Amino acid sequence: MSFNADPDTGYVIYYTSSVSGFEIIPFVGGTSFVAPQLNGVTALLGQYLHDRRIGLLNFAFYDLAARGQAYTGPNPPFHAIPYGDNWFYRGSKEYNPAVGIGTMDVANFAKILRTQF
Repeated sequence: MSFNADPDTGYVIYYTSSVSGFEIIPFVGGTSFVAPQLNGVTALLGQYLHDRRIGLLNFAFYDLAARGQAYTGPNPPFHAIPYGDNWFYRGSKEYNPAVGIGTMDVANFAKILRTQF
């Protein structure tokens, strides 16, 4: 799954410090930003499922991809990243090593998770 970890397009941090006052730090990123986002998504999925155990999400991700349901239908749970590259792999209209399964539409994935898994 893909999240934005690139510092050049990533995040701007606004904060207030008791030592230095208000500051803005532009252009930060990395897995330290992405991992908490996925943790937050998992918490939202748990709330939507009324705290039913979710388990390892990889099974649901790749099962949807294997059945051809990851990117299809009126409300697809994932969006492929068909353009661009990471110097080694190019984007595609399905799973690829550069971006994995793509980006998640959390609301659509939650509905599928509730009904199919």
